[in-house]
Amino acid sequence: MRLPPTLVRRVLVAPLILAVDAALLLASPLLALLAALAAPLTGGRRSIRALAIGLAFAARHLACSSACLGLWVLAGFGRREGAPWFQRAHYAVLGWFVDGLLGAMRRAARVHVRVVDSEPALAVLEGRERPVVVLSRHAGEGDSLLVLHELLCRHGRRPRVVLHEALRLDPLIDVLGRRLPNRFVDPRGGDTEVEIAAMARGLGPDGAVLIFPEGGNFSAERRERGIHRLLHAGHHAQAGWAQDMEHVVAPRPGGALAALEAAPQADVVFVGHVGVPEGLGEAWRRLPDRQEVLLRYWVVPAADVPADRGDRIDWLFEQWRTLDAWVGAQAAPA
Repeated sequence: MRLPPTLVRRVLVAPLILAVDAALLLASPLLALLAALAAPLTGGRRSIRALAIGLAFAARHLACSSACLGLWVLAGFGRREGAPWFQRAHYAVLGWFVDGLLGAMRRAARVHVRVVDSEPALAVLEGRERPVVVLSRHAGEGDSLLVLHELLCRHGRRPRVVLHEALRLDPLIDVLGRRLPNRFVDPRGGDTEVEIAAMARGLGPDGAVLIFPEGGNFSAERRERGIHRLLHAGHHAQAGWAQDMEHVVAPRPGGALAALEAAPQADVVFVGHVGVPEGLGEAWRRLPDRQEVLLRYWVVPAADVPADRGDRIDWLFEQWRTLDAWVGAQAAPA
């Protein structure tokens, strides 16, 4: 899909989307009445819970988009966008949006997030003395929001993320993605590794590059495609490892290696999780139930990351096998 030019997105697309946000909020009393009437039909107050999440998103989305416009005006209509305060302010806007939205989701869906067996990695994240490259499992609705919240709101990190080009249609993501050191990429074209390397350069001690090496949410079909891709490329040993992994997709090393090469001083933090709904349908079914999401981090110091590219690929697969084993051990009780 070809995106409209920036001017069109700012003048036409953004006002339309923000008008929808405002309309939802203005209509919230009527929507709440309709949700309450529908609650007996949906069971477990699903309609009310879903509406609470939707209205929280609309309110935060509208407020943060307006804040970004105000910051642009304060920066001399964009002339002082490079000032340090400008970036700090936008990280604060992003943090307020992520914290509020995830908080609404936790309350409405009654989700408890518990971090287990992660003390060394948590010490590194909370210390903010060294930059980190964060490599996370990708499986379920909202897991990227969850990991982003952990880095930004819980540990005070300044994350940099890779975003799909199509997300530029959202005015808030479009603005925050450009004004903060993130990168938009189109998986169908362009050099994603070059973009990730550029994003990872110049990390400060509180910086974090967030990458999902699987390239998309886990599914049995994506897992099989990953195995076939490795076999087709002649990587038989890695294909065998991928075949042994039942709960994760074989990692695509390119982006992770690009980040490590661009930020050799960064420690590497791996993130595993279980309990996140695997799709919107499952999220809807689980709305009435109390839920628990388990998170686990582990850290590899920069000095312990292999220097050779081939060794790094094998090392990444070994870490992913560790992740797979942990997910397998936790999935049933979670």
